[in-house]
Amino acid sequence: MEIQTHLPSLVRVLGQVAIIVYAYSWVIRTIERGVLKSVAIGLLFGLGGILSMGDPIQWMPGIFQDGRSILLVLTPIYGGAVGTVVAVIMMAVFRFLVGGIGAVGGVAGILIVATVGYFLTLVPRQWTGIGWKRSALFGLATTTSLVVLIFLPWPVAKELLLSATLPVTIVNILGVMLLSDLLERERYRIGIQRALENEASLDPLTKLPNRRVLQREGDRCSKEAGTRRIPFSIIMLDIDHFKKINDSWGHSFGDTVLARVADVIRQTVRKTDIAARYGGEEIVVLLPNTDMRAAGNLAEKIRNDIETTVLMFEQETIHVTVSMGIACSHEPSADFKHVLEAADKALYRAKASGRNRVELAETA
Repeated sequence: MEIQTHLPSLVRVLGQVAIIVYAYSWVIRTIERGVLKSVAIGLLFGLGGILSMGDPIQWMPGIFQDGRSILLVLTPIYGGAVGTVVAVIMMAVFRFLVGGIGAVGGVAGILIVATVGYFLTLVPRQWTGIGWKRSALFGLATTTSLVVLIFLPWPVAKELLLSATLPVTIVNILGVMLLSDLLERERYRIGIQRALENEASLDPLTKLPNRRVLQREGDRCSKEAGTRRIPFSIIMLDIDHFKKINDSWGHSFGDTVLARVADVIRQTVRKTDIAARYGGEEIVVLLPNTDMRAAGNLAEKIRNDIETTVLMFEQETIHVTVSMGIACSHEPSADFKHVLEAADKALYRAKASGRNRVELAETA
């Protein structure tokens, strides 16, 4: 085949690569982890393989070259075992439905390339190398797709072996190196962006969300309380005698106490709750879809867990306690600021009444 025949297909392949990179970027930004992320990446790579098979370079009737092997060998790296299975099923079914003399061999090639790619991800990095060396190795693994030749008549297989093996191998290796480089750059960029976002939204000492996050989530809860009558509650807590702790054992130990209290709260609250550092030794816990009674039960558990936590300073055993105020948005008109102020007043009463206790707001 002449080079002019290949150029339009190669240009379209580059377009498909760009779409895959952009779509991959969206997936890893939207879905942080878990099986759902693996499935999404498998669907993405599987769809990319189908699009590639829909616009192939035709060697002869029923036998064609496309970018499926490039995507298949990389799927285990970015989609894991689950993503690989999803992509394999999608591509294998489509290749079988396309038919032709190379259909059976094409399906076999899909299975073999994906399997080899997956096992390569299990090999230690010190053996496979890093960077372009590792990419080249994965690219070389795509040559296992030539298993299709076994399923062809010998004259046809011989012709393809002599005319197609070298260009297919070169294109696949370069394709894997290009696509993996783009995907790694995008993954690194998203990782840096996410780290910067975390730094902007997390308190560096307690690793809890800061006031900006609390305000944003509080406004959302307030809106739901107003439109859908879904209540939310707020627990505001303050470490008792925190100034005395700093004066007696130093500010470094005071930071340790604050961080340990934050850990206890983080382990006690539900996944839907937002515990944020409000300022100084004050921590606010926002409880979506929670009434006063449930908030009171959770607050009492937090108070007890903190009281029973043992802290050590040199050889000295230290216990700390907290005072808490709770308020709930009983009325749809109650906004976040109003409920927060009510919780603050309840906290003041808790401290005035002897500390190490939970007080409920009179109105919210």
